[in-house]
Amino acid sequence: MTPAQPEFSIILPLAEPSLDLALCLDSLAHLQGPEREVLLVLHGPGCEPALAQKQAAAAGEAVRVLALAPCPAGAARNFGAQQARGRVLVFSQADCALPAELLPRLAAHLADPALAGAGGACRPANPDHPLARLAGLEMAFARQAQTDLDTLCAAYRRAEFLAAGGFDPADDAEGLENYEFSLRLLALRRELIFDPELYVKRPLPEAWNGYLRLAYHLGRNRFRNTLHRRRLGLPSAGGLGQQAQSLLILLALGLPFALWPQHPDQALTLPLLCLLLLYPLNRGFLKFVSGEAPELMQRALALCLLRPFAATAGLIRAALDRMGGGG
Repeated sequence: MTPAQPEFSIILPLAEPSLDLALCLDSLAHLQGPEREVLLVLHGPGCEPALAQKQAAAAGEAVRVLALAPCPAGAARNFGAQQARGRVLVFSQADCALPAELLPRLAAHLADPALAGAGGACRPANPDHPLARLAGLEMAFARQAQTDLDTLCAAYRRAEFLAAGGFDPADDAEGLENYEFSLRLLALRRELIFDPELYVKRPLPEAWNGYLRLAYHLGRNRFRNTLHRRRLGLPSAGGLGQQAQSLLILLALGLPFALWPQHPDQALTLPLLCLLLLYPLNRGFLKFVSGEAPELMQRALALCLLRPFAATAGLIRAALDRMGGGG
């Protein structure tokens, strides 16, 4: 007997074999609303299907585990979509906790046939840690001006998703602020809705080295998003402040080499001036932090100085990918 078709298929790519699935699996047990299926797509080297299935069974959650040879996350998400049986595809990641009201809220949005997709944001699952909370505030501040749908909390009707070609199968970028597919839908004049009250929770870095890795990936994604918008003929979503910060970082790194032989004093003072100019460019974020969590201001000042270095490295990586024919 063929099982009834679920309304939702939740697709969770997993690339890290060491990732603890407990946070995600525990949240699945509390989901409200329509019938759903869960597909865990393993696409990283060393991922063990038997171990993932055992973790899911221990959590009391029925999960279809799909194992692939190592491949980009975009290809893994597309494979999950092809194997899914639900009318609506919900995309997140295996390191995210899904909110209990996720499916009813998505169903309410997608009841409108004019909407091609709906989604929400990401908040820290570990807000008690100061740096994780600060990273969450940075994400919330960025979301005030950016309402596209990334791959951490988004839903599309399966038929329309497949007809639009799905995600870029070569896309190996971080899911946070990865807007490639939603930008393609906007270029097709399809309407999307961002629900700021709907969000998944994800553990954010608690140490500076982990935060800088995340900032690197976000810098890469933001430059890629800019390129996608230009290619698709979409208006800019802003981001000039981020680009100006990267320019200042490049100047701060390059000026000493250019000026040192003839102008040693300027070789020291001008890079310092470039770094100090980072603070006026971040005044909106600093004001946001002072209103939400003033006790984090010292860390926020350090973040405004360190983040642009990592983000600029991500931007350079994205530019090199582009030159090499990548996304």
